[in-house]
Amino acid sequence: MKTLFLAAALSLSAAGAGIPAAGAAQCRGADRIIQKRIRFARGRTTAVVKDRIQVCTAHEYTLRARAGQTMSVNLVAGRRTSMTLHPPSGDALGDGTKSWSGELPESGVYVIHIGTDATANYTLEVTIR
Repeated sequence: MKTLFLAAALSLSAAGAGIPAAGAAQCRGADRIIQKRIRFARGRTTAVVKDRIQVCTAHEYTLRARAGQTMSVNLVAGRRTSMTLHPPSGDALGDGTKSWSGELPESGVYVIHIGTDATANYTLEVTIR
């Protein structure tokens, strides 16, 4: 009985200390960022990217846009993969989401950061009008 109680106490203590559960991804330090660029075909307003992201990495897509344009960003991926949209000022417009749409507040380079807790295939669709 003492052994069972001690094991339960250690398990709760580890969980409270932020130690990941068995099977969770364990990376050394911050995720490795892989820089990518969104490219729109001539005359097109939508770009679609299909890719695969590995655990312990992040993909950062950059694109130029103007204030007042409308941007829609949709990520189709497993539940452990999400994105964050950063305008030139750096403040997140959509954090840890799969979809964002709205009028852009400023002109410049926008960054779409895709992060994951598990290796996953994804499709990213970006539309600017």
